[in-house]
Amino acid sequence: MQGDTREVDQTVADMMPGEDEIQQRLHYLELTADDVALLRHIHPLLQPRLPAVIAAFYRHLLEIPVLQALLSDPVVLDRLHHLQGAYFQTLTAGEYGSDYVRHRLRVGLAHQRIGLEPVWYIGAYRKYLGDLAPVLHDILRDRPAQFLSTYNALMKVVSFDMGLALDTYIQAGRQQLRASEARFRAAFGQAAVGLAQVTADGRWLRVNRKLLDILGYDEDEMLAMRVPDLISPEDWQIDAPLLQALANGDLQTSAREKRYRCKDGRLVWVKATVTAMQPGTLVAVLEDISQRKQFEEELMHLARHDALTGLANRTLLLDRVSQAIAQARRSGALVAMLFLDLDRFKTINDSLGHDAGDRVVIEVGRRLKQSVRDADTVARLGGDEFVVLLADLPHELVAAALAQKILCALFEPMLIQGHELAPACSIGISLYPRDGADGKTLLKNADAAMYQAKALGRGNYQFYCEEMNARTLDRLTLESGLRHAVERGELQLMYQPQIDLASGKVIGAEALLRWQPNGQRLVMPDAFIAIAEETGLIVSIGEWVLRTACAQQVAWHRAGLADVRVAVNLSARQFRQHGLDAMVARVLADTGCPASYLELEITETVLMERPDSAAQTLQRLSDMGVQLAIDDFGTGYSSLSYLKRFPIHALKIDRSFVCDIPADTDDAAIAGAVIALAHSMGLTVVAEGVETVQQRDFLRELRCDLAQGYYFSEPISATSLANKFIHGEIQK
Repeated sequence: MQGDTREVDQTVADMMPGEDEIQQRLHYLELTADDVALLRHIHPLLQPRLPAVIAAFYRHLLEIPVLQALLSDPVVLDRLHHLQGAYFQTLTAGEYGSDYVRHRLRVGLAHQRIGLEPVWYIGAYRKYLGDLAPVLHDILRDRPAQFLSTYNALMKVVSFDMGLALDTYIQAGRQQLRASEARFRAAFGQAAVGLAQVTADGRWLRVNRKLLDILGYDEDEMLAMRVPDLISPEDWQIDAPLLQALANGDLQTSAREKRYRCKDGRLVWVKATVTAMQPGTLVAVLEDISQRKQFEEELMHLARHDALTGLANRTLLLDRVSQAIAQARRSGALVAMLFLDLDRFKTINDSLGHDAGDRVVIEVGRRLKQSVRDADTVARLGGDEFVVLLADLPHELVAAALAQKILCALFEPMLIQGHELAPACSIGISLYPRDGADGKTLLKNADAAMYQAKALGRGNYQFYCEEMNARTLDRLTLESGLRHAVERGELQLMYQPQIDLASGKVIGAEALLRWQPNGQRLVMPDAFIAIAEETGLIVSIGEWVLRTACAQQVAWHRAGLADVRVAVNLSARQFRQHGLDAMVARVLADTGCPASYLELEITETVLMERPDSAAQTLQRLSDMGVQLAIDDFGTGYSSLSYLKRFPIHALKIDRSFVCDIPADTDDAAIAGAVIALAHSMGLTVVAEGVETVQQRDFLRELRCDLAQGYYFSEPISATSLANKFIHGEIQK
């Protein structure tokens, strides 16, 4: 409150007119000494009547809603009452010098500060004059001739007061304007964004410090230039009509992002927002958005590029394909898409770790970039899958040549963590317009061609053909059905007897998996085992096979076939599975099958992938009492030193060495060598694929221990095998 009083006193002092000006105003209003004398005469007569006049005045004010809100504060109302009382005491006192003026200015400032607008203030003076007229008439009823001259004198003083009141509003407005201008200047100069005043034709009228900092010019240099000097001609073609529309009032505001050229030649991104301030003058706010633009570009790069290699990702690839196809439609050229998948990349990850795998992927990406033209696109879809997009090709031979070039580039060894690696790849190629009219179709067909390249031995390229999609669809159908085969009870086991060649007796049976989808033809293992391996379904299917076979062995034992051993094949994925021995032990315990009546068959190739690890797994199984056999012996690359370390019990001669004996002397010699080797190591030998009596007799002569094949029996159901065993139908 004390601060407000000092501020009012200072404002009054600033506004206070000099004595000469006061007299000049009174003279202009024609306030004479006679007028002053008339007012002094009625002054004592008027005082007793003033309380009623003031009360009526406030009743009138409180009838107006706007004024009622202003006067709702009792403290404010009390102050105004006090001021009004003091005013009426001095109104007719006849002293209109400096003290009177000072008091009137204070009253005016008080009204202005509570928010009383001039229209209500002027109206209040009208109320004074209106309410005082009948009071004066009554006071001067015995001297009616003096009424008009006295009332006229009163009007002159009130007019003097009204002028002073208006001065307070004008002065307050000027002070607010000066304060606003000061704030504007401070804000303009110290703003955190660039500010400028410009004309409709792009001339700079005023610029702040921040804008100068952004662009690197000093103020004189800026004011000597125009907007088109700092932006591109293309941007000025857009901005010029916008500025004119703003100046004409046809547009309220305009906001655009563009690049300004700095003094040092750099281009800086700004967001320019322009608004009309007054006719012909515009205010521009220029915000430096370079960092935001950089972040946006980085985010856009991340959204369209592979994080590991920096190559294009699927999104950017498909965008580039669309552009290439649009161009090819106009030119009649070809577009080629090469889908690459690294061969046996999983082995690198599993053996050397994912860090080594990442390094291989990065190096492959680098080599691919070096192999293609600058206009071509190399993309990584994820994992070990890459795509090369070739646009504007005259014929498909160019795609074939590049595919061969890529194969050669990746065949060159790379040194990764001290290891020399040569990750070959398989490549599928699709062509626009022959193999698809859009990017997704070309990608799908190139993928199908890549799988064909893998099926044909890996490390080659194949062009897409229509039959590939049919095969792919069949594969997807098989995979989908296989996922539910176990729960639907569609899997079944057939058993092929194993015969002791010396006695002709059945001593065991190999469990062979079949799949009978509901309402469809029987599916043989060679059609679905590879799919089960790739998808991981082989793990659950393999456990089902093992559990079912062991349960069947127990059933046979209870039926009187006491010496029948059941043989079950282990897939590569099963054998590598952690906890294989624990799973086998659990199955044996759950079914009650003795470990010695279970034989597990593992192919030679699987064992030699990781011979040290394989030896440990085999030892754990052997320690449980499970019989172990190497299946398809002779088709892999076994080391005799490893073979000696494996705790195996039997070797199975692959059917490829049996089918042509004894006529083929080479196969006969191989079969004899395998049998001799096995016997020298104390192993049992089983010959697969025996189909003729000549083959049986020849194997007997070589002292082969066991045999199985269609000569003895095709794979049959467990019930059929039991019946034939009981009736001795299998012995030959």
